[in-house]
Amino acid sequence: MEGSESMVQKDYYKCDIDQVVADIDSDITNGLTSKEVDVRLEEYGKNVLEGAKKVSAWHILLEKIHNIIVYLLLVAATISFVLGDVVEGIAVLIAVCIAVVFGFVSELKAQKSVESLQSMIKTKANVIRDGTLQEINSEDLVPGDLLSLKSGDAISADARLIESTNLACMEASLTGESIAASKDATLTFDETVALGDRKNFVFAGTAVTRGNAKALVTATGSYSEVGQISNLLKETKKEASPLNQELDKLGKMLIGVAALFALVVIIIGLATGRELSFVLQVALILAIASIPEAMPAVSTITLAKGMSRMSEHKALVKTLDAVETLGSTSVICSDKTGTLTENQMTVEAIYVLDDKEYQVTGGGYEPKGDILYNQQVVDVQSETKLQQFLYAAVLNTNATLHQDGSEYNIIGDPTEGSLIVLGEKAGYTRDQLHQDGFTRLDEIPFNSKLKYMITLYEKGNEKYTFIKGGPDVLLDMSHHDQDTKAKLRAENEKMASHGWRVLAIGIIEDNEAIYNNTCDGNVRILGLVGIIDPPRQDVMESIRLCQRAGIRVKMITGDHPQTASVIAKQIGMRSYQTTMTGFEFDAAKRTQKFDHDVYRTGVFARVSPRNKLDIVKILQEHEEVVAMTGDGVNDAPALNGADIGIAMGVRGTEVAREAADMILTTDKFSTIVDAIKEGRIIFANIRKFVYYLFSCNMVEITSIILSLLFLIPDLPVLPLHILWLNLVVDILPAMSLGFEPAEDSIMDQPPRKKGQGLLSADFLKPILLSGLVLGLSAFGIYAFMLHREVSVIEAQTTTFTLMAIMQLLHILNVRRLKVFGLDKTLLQNKSMIIAMIVAISLQLVAIYVPFFNSVLGTVPLGIENWIYISIFATGATIVVYALKRLFKMK
Repeated sequence: MEGSESMVQKDYYKCDIDQVVADIDSDITNGLTSKEVDVRLEEYGKNVLEGAKKVSAWHILLEKIHNIIVYLLLVAATISFVLGDVVEGIAVLIAVCIAVVFGFVSELKAQKSVESLQSMIKTKANVIRDGTLQEINSEDLVPGDLLSLKSGDAISADARLIESTNLACMEASLTGESIAASKDATLTFDETVALGDRKNFVFAGTAVTRGNAKALVTATGSYSEVGQISNLLKETKKEASPLNQELDKLGKMLIGVAALFALVVIIIGLATGRELSFVLQVALILAIASIPEAMPAVSTITLAKGMSRMSEHKALVKTLDAVETLGSTSVICSDKTGTLTENQMTVEAIYVLDDKEYQVTGGGYEPKGDILYNQQVVDVQSETKLQQFLYAAVLNTNATLHQDGSEYNIIGDPTEGSLIVLGEKAGYTRDQLHQDGFTRLDEIPFNSKLKYMITLYEKGNEKYTFIKGGPDVLLDMSHHDQDTKAKLRAENEKMASHGWRVLAIGIIEDNEAIYNNTCDGNVRILGLVGIIDPPRQDVMESIRLCQRAGIRVKMITGDHPQTASVIAKQIGMRSYQTTMTGFEFDAAKRTQKFDHDVYRTGVFARVSPRNKLDIVKILQEHEEVVAMTGDGVNDAPALNGADIGIAMGVRGTEVAREAADMILTTDKFSTIVDAIKEGRIIFANIRKFVYYLFSCNMVEITSIILSLLFLIPDLPVLPLHILWLNLVVDILPAMSLGFEPAEDSIMDQPPRKKGQGLLSADFLKPILLSGLVLGLSAFGIYAFMLHREVSVIEAQTTTFTLMAIMQLLHILNVRRLKVFGLDKTLLQNKSMIIAMIVAISLQLVAIYVPFFNSVLGTVPLGIENWIYISIFATGATIVVYALKRLFKMK
């Protein structure tokens, strides 16, 4: 064994056993010695995958601070301190702290939940070392170890089979195949073959479903096939979420807006003969007014609330950004096995050789369901041929059905498991039949050469020899006439066209045939079964909702294309007929139509992990926001590369969960739709509070600029008034917008395009118009109060209070898209009602509590002032609503 070079995965499946043993430098009789194990552990390390670096609390905190709007606020606070406005500076810093702390706590809590979910139970491995069979922790396996495998064992390293008996392994997590792969130690290959076809090899992350074997470990940890897939995760880099991109644009726009307003003020001020110090102070006030100080806090709290609501729906979201990105999803690339399907093989149909076709209800391993003929439940006891068929099917198995609470699982081969469950639905179990007198005398296990399994039973004085296997194999061994064989072949093709795996069940009429090798010509086929991994019960409705919402669903699987297409049709995918295999995908890369073909294809079958990642990237290049779902190791690179990776928490592998942005703790596909809806609600609510905060800021900006233009000596509001409005009055109602229920049409709209964000003309128009109307009203009352020759402080307090009341009423124009927000849906958002009551109470504190009078520069208002405020506020609200209806503001 030549150092670390040997850990580079070689094509050992092409080598005979002696070559592998010589290259690995091991002993296939006694295994490695303890000394050799220590040396190799030191050289190659533990048999563990290199996990992603843990995100520290400091990293999360710095990420929350690294926000352009936060930077703007810190600059504004610094300028306030420099100019001696300590109170303003402290108020701005409080806003920054609220946003940063809330985001930090929410993401840290999510990370802790993920770490809890990721905690693994140490698996064991049976190895021969120092000539004895030992059980060790799988992390201590090294190249050269001699594995001893039996049915039910988890395989913890890649290994070349040395000897095998009737071995089959479930490799769905690695290849996507829902059927156990038969293995044979004696095989070698001259040419390169796909992972799922390497019959003389077993792989880490898979499990033995039947038989036993010895295997020589060739690769561990990151050098195994699972490790190579895990390494692909390092090659992919997440793009910024759509919301982050939009908030980044918004932040840059704010810099321009603040600079523009400051410049306008300086030009107007100097042109009208104002003092430079006054002009600079007003410019700073407008710069502060143009920045929505509450926005980072409100957006963070809204996203955190969405994260919490998703967890109630059994969806664990790792980051705040991922919450909103879900709402932008335009394509879901879904793994088939275990995601769209149950990953539990199920008998769908039976054909008994008297031209009777039966349907079987119920899905998965739960033994609930009926056998139907012409849509009527069958009494099996009265159907002799069906009864005989079921006896043969059940007694020709070794798998067992186990119940753990409400969950059922199969120990052994999943295909045999489907026959066991079929028997239980009909009232027959293998144990019961044994108790009824059937005694197993002998068996010939299924293997990849014979492609059949035989069991010999005795009951009383009678012997029965049952056989099951591929229809073509049993037809060649049968004594049926040509017409009967033609009928069976036609039925086999009919079942296969449904994407079912077809098995023939029969009896060997010469009970000594298995001993004298004369089975050929002695088989009487009793019938056929069609077996499939059925769709999950919630999937069809979820697919329908996705397609109604303009979200395209693509199936990406390692399974057979015909089987995948049939499942796609059953669950209602519109593009089920357009299929592409991994081989076709690789070949098409050289054609001009490649991207177009990938874009329109609905079902990708027999694909590799690299193919899955490439599909995601091509869709992203077409400006799609891609969600990738999966549970297997083979899904991990695409999960990591997608805009949103969604892993299954129950059946999902550790690698898949680590790569994903969201983990479904109940593995229900419908949860994805709930999460997407939640994401859409969140974005809609973010738009509402951005609209609300910016239009409220426009009120302050408009009134101040108008006062300069009309040469009014004093400003209508003071800097602390602006901060009070932005950080005290506005923040709670703005936060309450994050709790708004969904608009009725939320899932009837297509996903927003990747480039279509907050800063569209349709979005800016209502901000400018409503802000202008409310700003004119604020300036109007200020001018009116000065005209009445009240004191400047009273006029400012009246204007300040009008702004507060108008902005609270303005939320009723913001919260509903098409109607006025004072309707019954307001009762669904009790937080808004509370927020408005609290905001009004705080405004009253600002004008009636002496301490705040001195700090804020306010005076108590009389009843006459409140009458004027009511008239101006009501009038402005009505005008804004009229404009909303007239221009159909969105």
